[in-house]
Amino acid sequence: MIIIDLASKILADGYVCDHCLGRQFAKLLSGYTNKERGRVVRTAVCFALETGDKIKIDPVNLQGFKFRNYKVKKTKVTECKVCEDIFLKVPEKAERVIENIKDYEFDTILVGARLSETLIDNEEALWELVGIDFCESIKMELSRSMGQFITTEIKKDLDRANPQLTVVYDFLEDDFEISVGSLFIYGKYKKLKRGIPQTKWPCSKCRGLGCDSCDWTGKQYKETVEELIAAPVLDETEGVNSKFHGAGREDIDALNLCGREFVLEILEPIKRSVDLKKLEKEINKINKDKVSVSELASSDKATVVSLKEKKADKTYIAVVELDAPIKEADLKKIDVLKGKVIMQQTPERVTHRRADITRERKVLDISCEFVDPKNIRIRVTGEAGLYIKELISSDNGRTEPSVSALLGVGATVTALDVVDIK
Repeated sequence: MIIIDLASKILADGYVCDHCLGRQFAKLLSGYTNKERGRVVRTAVCFALETGDKIKIDPVNLQGFKFRNYKVKKTKVTECKVCEDIFLKVPEKAERVIENIKDYEFDTILVGARLSETLIDNEEALWELVGIDFCESIKMELSRSMGQFITTEIKKDLDRANPQLTVVYDFLEDDFEISVGSLFIYGKYKKLKRGIPQTKWPCSKCRGLGCDSCDWTGKQYKETVEELIAAPVLDETEGVNSKFHGAGREDIDALNLCGREFVLEILEPIKRSVDLKKLEKEINKINKDKVSVSELASSDKATVVSLKEKKADKTYIAVVELDAPIKEADLKKIDVLKGKVIMQQTPERVTHRRADITRERKVLDISCEFVDPKNIRIRVTGEAGLYIKELISSDNGRTEPSVSALLGVGATVTALDVVDIK
């Protein structure tokens, strides 16, 4: 009988606990713990001995059974030669974890185990003896045992895919690591003041290290959309830092008057149950005339991916100053841009951070307002990725066609506002 043969090899020399015995048959039958499997297999071995089977079993593995026909030498049960009785320590270790995670707010948890080389070697020696056809690893069982004990005690759900809290217990060091999953908050923001970048820029002189020029902040600009929005959220959640995931971004000197989608990721939050309506009001009050937010809602990592993949058409209003005077009738020349595919080489102002390639982007709609002979106002809707400033200025011929080329005069955007994102 295969099971008796394998069990007799496992139990032949030195004590093996029910956990480690049963684990070698983990893939057989469902609805049993490995400890229960081990007890069943050990009992089957005892029945075989009682019926006269000639198998060699170390007496230490038979203690506690009441035999009728088979004589067993009484001996003291020693430490399991495979796991070194590590499963007996699970409740104590799990209680330590529970005490240290009680201040965190979370609904789901994943618990893992890190083992010593000795335990791994012990298990591999057993596998060499009996094979791995039906077994699972001690690491898997120990992680599950810790997880089941903890989740039962704290009444939280186990989540292997996307846990809010992850604990890895190092049984060699007798210590553990706590990793806190990010908190994601979706919303839309408006930028109401020019000169504020969306996210942090490292200081151009010290590259983020800190210097006199940046007042030792390491930042090129004192304020960012990300920081203005994140500061109250970090205070509320007690998170350690944040990441800002925007659906695109406007230029630092441009306003965003329509609302741009974003997801704010809070790293290692202590608290998760935040009143988003209250938080929304607080952010808007603190950042009056700078940034406002709306539609705050709980989100997830999948939404971040979706935002990054989104290609939205945008409408801008540009205030344009001309190098030479024109007549109002000249603005009709710009009408040819409507529906036109524009060839844009990467603008000179961003070649230091983007590949110098030529892109094709379409102007979906465009209209012009004559202010005076040297000033006009343009409303333009373009495909995602269309550089509006360069569409107007030509960027020294790197964008064709352009408003500047069509009018035959130099044209510079002095103010740019995002007024619609679709």
